[in-house]
Amino acid sequence: MYVVCMTDKTETYAHMIWRKLRRPFRFPSCQACVWELYDTDAAGCLKCGRMHLCATNAVDSTCPLAECDDMSRVCTITGQVLREVRHANEEFVDTCVAPIDRAYGGHDNHIRDSRDPLASVADLEREVERVVALLLVGPAARRYREEENGRQARKVSAGLHKALRAAKLKGLQGYPCVCRHLAEVVAQERNLRFVGSASRRLVAECVQRIMVCLLDLRAKGIRVAHGEKLDGLVCGLLYLLRTGLTYKSHVLLGAIEEVAGCLPYENKLEAYFGISSKNICESENTVKLLFRTHYQADA
Repeated sequence: MYVVCMTDKTETYAHMIWRKLRRPFRFPSCQACVWELYDTDAAGCLKCGRMHLCATNAVDSTCPLAECDDMSRVCTITGQVLREVRHANEEFVDTCVAPIDRAYGGHDNHIRDSRDPLASVADLEREVERVVALLLVGPAARRYREEENGRQARKVSAGLHKALRAAKLKGLQGYPCVCRHLAEVVAQERNLRFVGSASRRLVAECVQRIMVCLLDLRAKGIRVAHGEKLDGLVCGLLYLLRTGLTYKSHVLLGAIEEVAGCLPYENKLEAYFGISSKNICESENTVKLLFRTHYQADA
């Protein structure tokens, strides 16, 4: 559990505001804190003003955790479900296999072997483009975008109707300011996000960035898997494009901020695209582990 006192310089700005609203506090510190949740991952003690901030990873967290029925772990103070990111040499070997046999193709991308259906760069690029197009511009992506945007629009419409009705009951004179009420409704919706349409230019740029990363892996002696395993790896790298990936001065995967507004929610991948959302975390851990191992070995 991450706790700070009122003089701690690491206190967050949100907690400073919460303290000003809740002070004065009864004790300078206490052992049995009474927590009040003021954010999804942050809470403050009503007795002494301490702050609890959940970590982003359940493995490294000191939060009091409880195990759920689906084997996920949740903080008992905030109710935040924490991700579990583990780094192990044996955990993700089904996605990328290293090292390869030098007699089996080596680093020459133009040598084709009957055991490797993606021995050429062109074949690999076609598979990457197929998965990226499926998630951004394919029929399933269009259906998801229409249904998700429709759901968000109905949520905003219901909130606007409620706000206008409340204004009428308060004795509104004249016409209501619809723009102001709409802005207030949108501001109150914390998870409001309309899915944007991806262009072919964006698809091509994503394919190019992912290919640079995969070819970099291949150049380091790593044979990229194919089939469903490649689909999961490309899906994970596509989501990783939102932030990019760097190691010290090396840019391993260049970021494309535009793609964040076009990707489906991770918990919708299984329903709409038949891809497990676990691939995102697995791919990130796999690529990080492989690159880190390579650069540490060269150091």
